[in-house]
Amino acid sequence: MVFALGVAVSALSGALALPVPAEGQVAQLLKAVSSGGSWIRLPVEGGQASYRSPVIPLAGMAFNGCVKIWERHSGSWTISARDGLGEARLDVTAAPGESVTFDYRAGFQARLDVDIEWSEPRDTTLFVWVGVSAQTNQDTGRDICQPPPR
Repeated sequence: MVFALGVAVSALSGALALPVPAEGQVAQLLKAVSSGGSWIRLPVEGGQASYRSPVIPLAGMAFNGCVKIWERHSGSWTISARDGLGEARLDVTAAPGESVTFDYRAGFQARLDVDIEWSEPRDTTLFVWVGVSAQTNQDTGRDICQPPPR
């Protein structure tokens, strides 16, 4: 399954809070890749959420990844994500605790558009693990779908 790495990059770069300069985005991405990923949180209102990332420099990097909704959430979660500057796209409905893997080869830049719909039309904060690994680091022995122990 192909997924726009932008969700991982945007979440890991802190773009949900404040814009980060390109150099900072790349440094934070590399830090997140070395730690295997990051938890992100996204406000959900009336069962829906969306996110649009800034343009992120990726310079052709290739990644393996995994998205996993926090196990204590309820219902089902439909995620539609696409790279607005490339062809990568993910359309999936996942239950809490279910792992959705993806592979992604970036172009020079990426911009992520994500729309999320929860089966329950109410407000919450979505917690999702986004695990990433550079495809050159295939045999690290770590399951990127599992957040590291605290």
